[in-house]
Amino acid sequence: MRQGGFAARRLADLAEEFSHVRRASVALFRSFDEAAWLRRGTASEKEVSVRALAYMTAGHAQHHANLFNEQYFPFIPRA
Repeated sequence: MRQGGFAARRLADLAEEFSHVRRASVALFRSFDEAAWLRRGTASEKEVSVRALAYMTAGHAQHHANLFNEQYFPFIPRA
């Protein structure tokens, strides 16, 4: 998001917000019973399972972690 204004925010605040969102997502997915994991619905006009949404959420979080590292720690070598 180019208009997100993230450059004007403190690094510590961004990291704390990321941590809160991640913990909330983990808590949500841990609360699901077996039946919930098997449910299907529509997201972005495509049929998707709850399990697939969990994987997408994890991948999206990793994407943001990668952006965070590239933006704030570009000098650290990556494997």
